[in-house]
Amino acid sequence: MQFIALTQDTCAWLLGHSGVMDALQRVLLEEDLGGLKATEFSSGPLRMSGSSDERLLVIWNREYVSGTGSEAWGIFKLSDPCGLQSQPAISRQVLERILYVLNQRLQSLVIDGEFIHRTWPNGLHTCLAGRGTEARQFSIAYFEGGPGYANLTAKAVFAVGPEHNFDHLQNSISANLHDFAPLVELANEIVDQGRRRPLLEAPAFQGLRDAVSPGRAEHRHLGDVNIATEYRTMPEGVSAYAALYWNYNSWIESGTLNEAQRRVLESDALLHHPVRVIGPAGSGKTLLMQLLAMRQLLKAAMKGHGIQILYIVHNAAMAQSVTDRFRALGAEEFLTDLRCSITISTLSEYGRKLINLSDTNLIDKDAYKTKTFQLEQITIALREALANNQNPVAESPLLSQVRDSETLLDVFALLVMAEISTVIKGRGLVDDEKRYTGADAPLSRLHRILSPKERAVIFDCFRRYNHVIFEQYEMLDSDDMALTLSGRLRTPLWSLRRKTEGFDYVFVDEAQLFNENERRIFPYLTKGVTNHVPIALALDEAQEPFGFSTAGLATLGITDIENENLPSIHRSTREIVDLAFFVIQQTTDLFGADFPDFTSTSSGMVPSSHALASPPIIVTCNEEASSYSRFLVKQVQRLRSRNIRQIAVVCHHENYWPDLVRAMEESRLPLHVITQRGEKISPDQPLVILIPARIKTDSWGDSQRRRSVHQFLNWESDLGSWGWRRRSR
Repeated sequence: MQFIALTQDTCAWLLGHSGVMDALQRVLLEEDLGGLKATEFSSGPLRMSGSSDERLLVIWNREYVSGTGSEAWGIFKLSDPCGLQSQPAISRQVLERILYVLNQRLQSLVIDGEFIHRTWPNGLHTCLAGRGTEARQFSIAYFEGGPGYANLTAKAVFAVGPEHNFDHLQNSISANLHDFAPLVELANEIVDQGRRRPLLEAPAFQGLRDAVSPGRAEHRHLGDVNIATEYRTMPEGVSAYAALYWNYNSWIESGTLNEAQRRVLESDALLHHPVRVIGPAGSGKTLLMQLLAMRQLLKAAMKGHGIQILYIVHNAAMAQSVTDRFRALGAEEFLTDLRCSITISTLSEYGRKLINLSDTNLIDKDAYKTKTFQLEQITIALREALANNQNPVAESPLLSQVRDSETLLDVFALLVMAEISTVIKGRGLVDDEKRYTGADAPLSRLHRILSPKERAVIFDCFRRYNHVIFEQYEMLDSDDMALTLSGRLRTPLWSLRRKTEGFDYVFVDEAQLFNENERRIFPYLTKGVTNHVPIALALDEAQEPFGFSTAGLATLGITDIENENLPSIHRSTREIVDLAFFVIQQTTDLFGADFPDFTSTSSGMVPSSHALASPPIIVTCNEEASSYSRFLVKQVQRLRSRNIRQIAVVCHHENYWPDLVRAMEESRLPLHVITQRGEKISPDQPLVILIPARIKTDSWGDSQRRRSVHQFLNWESDLGSWGWRRRSR
């Protein structure tokens, strides 16, 4: 590798973690980096991956990625001459100085006067290469480029050194400056989370892994923890249904908690850093979150201390379900006690009460119903915008295909919904179309691939949607609610009140269902009296609604979060897991390096010999069937004739949903249609459960929707013909 690229936030993070910087310096100087040209190094939040031609190695902290597809990059030369490797003896001091310079200048901050900063007539800058007697005999040089320079869309800095001779430094920069902008573009492509590479498992990088993820004795933990957990079956004679009514002590004393769950509980991790609980469906994320909350409540009550906990869920049905579960765990007194209390609420309901907003001002108190209505209205507005902008749409290969295909329009509406949420509203561009359509720097991954005329069509869609919500219905949508609440929590008044009105701990269940506007609120809900944000988030990347590349949590105010992976799967046999993994492996677009490796779990699954277990079967609808819906009804009736009394039918495409519901209702089957997450189902009644994929129940995620979204986000322009092609298959 000849050059190294780092984002500004990654430079700042490394400067604050000297142990990681030391280990990185050894890797850059001593190890063979060639293996990274086709793989990705992953440890905690740190990521490294290289270009296929072995010219550029990109290093980034995933918690600080903006998700827009364009970062502020600092690039420095690694290879000799005039690279970091040219002076191994002082390379540690030089690396620290380079990171300092990149971090300062990418934020437009001045260089410390002690470093003897000089500006040269040709626009170059130099300063001392490092601390210490020997390092001070050398200098580094750097050049700054901003938007408009060689097609850069954000500020970037290019550095070389160490070197004695100033002429050599200037010649080195001049010789490599033509690569500056292409290297920045290449860095953005490599860090794009939409692409997946195999993980690097080289033992030579173990020192860096250990530095990023230190021993458990150190409370300040920085990264992922991959734990090979073992699932302990229920004690003999105890059914899974009986465990639903266990209290906190029963779970602790039963011996059924796995090693990861027990360790997180006993370590009181939330006292030292934020926690993100990661795991596939059935791994016990929600149970662990509830036990963590109960532990803090019981400890405070025993000591006679006051404590306030907020447990956030996504919709009203989940709030009721979680409340019932806490009552079973023994939290009845804490639901009413003012001194030691737990508040279980949706973010929308909590915000509505905090800002004294009437129900009539909201589309719906339930966030899921609100977002469903939003999507319906945005789809209508998008269809109108495409029809009323005929010339720009006809000139756009992308928008013309969306206009002519209902399937593509449904998928594109999801992207537009996210664009309106996080970019137009989230960045305050509601009344500033020019800043949206004419921005040089990409504001999102979708914004990056659209031309100004195409962006104007999207903004027209927003106007039409906003007119309906504001003018016709005179209501606020979920993003208006989140932004209003965020504005309230950023005021000096809340800074005074949060010590008494804020919460000691915040728990967020199903965190993947909240968008960036909503996630920015979470840190402000705490009392703000600790050095870290005392928050725990349960997250399943496989259930991300649309597979978007979102901003890292550190950019939203939650820094130094620790991941606790729970790879045990309590609801699946090996055959089910193998089938799910086979489906996921059909594309590299959907999941990144942070997707939980649930296939590595050899224990913790329901045994294949279980009475209800059987190998998966694929049944294909034949041409003789009168309709697809009727065919499915017959399959369900056939299963019921074999005394299989509880059957779930998951519909993964909206085009089939109306006919399927109608056919099931006409069949007079004991039908239960799930309309939102958290709905209760009778465990002992013969039922046929019908589930639309958009609900995002505890399944492996809607891969079809995620695949379609990534197809849109991975289009790129062919500058020669303005045709469009897929970047990946």
